[in-house]
Amino acid sequence: MSFSGQVRVSTRDIGLMSRHHYWEKAVNQYVIHIDCPVSSGSPLEAELRHSHGDIINVNYIEANRHSVQRSRIDIDEDRRDGFFVCLMTKGNGYSYQGINCASHMPGDMVIYDTAKPYGHGFPENMGMYVLDVPRFIVERELGVVDGLIKVDRTLQCGTSSTSAIFKLLESNPVSHHAFQLKAEEVMHHIQVLSGLHGAKFNQKNRHLLFFKCKALIEQHLTSPDLNTEMISKQLSVSCRQIARAFAAHGMTMSRYVWQSRLHKSREDILNLDNLSITDIAYKWGFSHSSHFSRAYKQYFNESPQLTRQQKRQILV
Repeated sequence: MSFSGQVRVSTRDIGLMSRHHYWEKAVNQYVIHIDCPVSSGSPLEAELRHSHGDIINVNYIEANRHSVQRSRIDIDEDRRDGFFVCLMTKGNGYSYQGINCASHMPGDMVIYDTAKPYGHGFPENMGMYVLDVPRFIVERELGVVDGLIKVDRTLQCGTSSTSAIFKLLESNPVSHHAFQLKAEEVMHHIQVLSGLHGAKFNQKNRHLLFFKCKALIEQHLTSPDLNTEMISKQLSVSCRQIARAFAAHGMTMSRYVWQSRLHKSREDILNLDNLSITDIAYKWGFSHSSHFSRAYKQYFNESPQLTRQQKRQILV
């Protein structure tokens, strides 16, 4: 996932004796302070693509056989504070932090706190997305993450899966704004998958129910029958349990549905020029175009017509 502001760094044109230092310096500048121990095998061949966003930073790394470690000294020298969400795209590898260790292959995802020492090992050519997510967003969206955890490539709920995240990361947003919308989608899928992962995120059933509700809501956002009763029947829980699950996150289910539909509508207004604003409103469950326009302006502080007009001006 990139746009015109992306930075690319490669060791391809760097002398063999200078590559190691050059690569460490680039990663330290754009990603985080780490050590990349010198391998006795082939010289390092690596490339970094870095895209900076308001929500998350997206990094993609391709390299041959190598290892990475972040020590307590690195942490003391570099106070960048957040979590990494790493999605393997090719090759095999392993990650460790404290007593937790996980092997991973394409489609697997690992999440860990960068304020604690960690390491990676890649015995063969590899590719990996490394998403840099601020701590406050992780704590707000995922709850407590005590140590390195692995989300398996087979885990899926509704439209959320690591393959869905991969498709979003592989897309090419045309603007910084479009990049931000994609980043929000990526975080949504991570949130759902982390909730399903269960115990290592939060032991409370209410927390898990919240994520299950969100995943099911996403599947039925265009349905006029979407309401609490529908969700309660499909999940075999009471409406009161659903209300309590959303209340624990400071919202009601109806408010969440309303916000989700507005965000989906905004995406279509920006990306589907062949659909009128009225058609988009009806598609996402708004029965009156005038009600939709008022709600949209109230939420985004601009009319849907202005959103589309500004997008066209950017393209021109």
